[in-house]
Amino acid sequence: MRVRASRLGFQVQVVETPDAVTGHAGVSLLIEAFRSLGMSEAVKRCVRLKSRRRGYTEAESVETLIALMAAGGDCLDDVRVLSADLGLTRMWERRRTPSAESLRSFLNRFHDEDAVGARVPHTAFVPKESQSLKGLGAVQRRLLAAIQKRSPTKGLATLDVDATIIESEKREALPVYEGGTGYQPLQVWWAERGLWVGSEFRDGNVGAQTGVLEILKESVATLRELGVSEFAVRSDTAGYQHAVLNWLRREKIAFAISADMSPELRAIAVALPESAWKPLRHTRRDREPSTREYAEAEFIPGHGSYRRDEQPDRYLIERVRPAQLPLFASGEPYRYFATVTNLWDRDGEQLLLWARERCGTVEPAHDVLKNELGGGVLPCKRFGANAAWWQIAILTANLITALKLIALPVDWHPMRPKRLRFLLLHLFGRLVTHGRRLFLRLARDHPSTTVFIDARRKLALVT
Repeated sequence: MRVRASRLGFQVQVVETPDAVTGHAGVSLLIEAFRSLGMSEAVKRCVRLKSRRRGYTEAESVETLIALMAAGGDCLDDVRVLSADLGLTRMWERRRTPSAESLRSFLNRFHDEDAVGARVPHTAFVPKESQSLKGLGAVQRRLLAAIQKRSPTKGLATLDVDATIIESEKREALPVYEGGTGYQPLQVWWAERGLWVGSEFRDGNVGAQTGVLEILKESVATLRELGVSEFAVRSDTAGYQHAVLNWLRREKIAFAISADMSPELRAIAVALPESAWKPLRHTRRDREPSTREYAEAEFIPGHGSYRRDEQPDRYLIERVRPAQLPLFASGEPYRYFATVTNLWDRDGEQLLLWARERCGTVEPAHDVLKNELGGGVLPCKRFGANAAWWQIAILTANLITALKLIALPVDWHPMRPKRLRFLLLHLFGRLVTHGRRLFLRLARDHPSTTVFIDARRKLALVT
């Protein structure tokens, strides 16, 4: 029996790098979005690291890092791929692209050794942000303002608060509660818009509950300046703090926060009669209830978290019957979970399903930052440089969202960066010069050609 050859019918010829083609034509859209939304000027104003004019500007370095992350690079050395794409460089109006060493030097300028050196051994510590890191935060806020101006919304802003672990084996990385070492940034996600509103980069040994109130206050203040007036907050047990709950009540902000199952609350849950329990679905789309059940519980914490003239919070208890009872050392038939909320007018099941949606918003968004935009591969040992890398990953994620909201079709809005690369960012094109003008030639039959042209037209209208 004759076996057909597996090799395809072509041969390879290695030639000088062709400067008339690009495999990343769609990346130019992000650069145009960055510039048309005023981000180059924002970086120039807010991030001042250079004392001399020589070399690349701060805006050029940030722009390059955004292009690198959006194209799929997850380390500084990957910038060589962009540098070798001379077609993209011509579209970019650059003679050359910053090298990996140049970008590493740029990131290192964000590090403040005096602030980090104030650590106390074996103690959780959040270093004070350097002025340059504060400048990156200001750029983030300006991007949010630019998005809100071009694609405004004044409806409800649901803020999901969550910390995420970035695993790292660097000697400077500290232990995390799950085991191993790494870093643990605390983030605030705007669920309706798919945007990051707040972020604080922290060592791995800093508890997730640290600084929750401060980052919430900053995030709400940022959005209020943009015209948003109605808020809701969702969080895991890291947000179950009396100071947080008191502030949310005073600000009249709706919340649903996972509560600690204290011995007192657990005793109340176990004592509830069987008639109090109702079936609970896994998701809104489920037609049949699962093995989960929920019930209302009257509970007032022992510590003062509310005033007598205020309505007490509402506690919803979930109980789950595990499929394999012997796996639980206690042998108890149920596991109990609790959610505290100040929403009394919603059906209990719908409220719990809404609270649980946080896991389907902020956690996938963290996955995008760490695994699709390079945020999970930190560049060096310096805390400030890693914090800047993480902030630029967030800036890239928000810029991609801005591009989708402002210039791409509605059915493209749910796409993650991985999908967007396949369809648009890695679009192949040929560059030709005619009449002293540069033209990008795209295949007429490519499904993304029309989207690319329409996106450029829409971005040109952004002022």
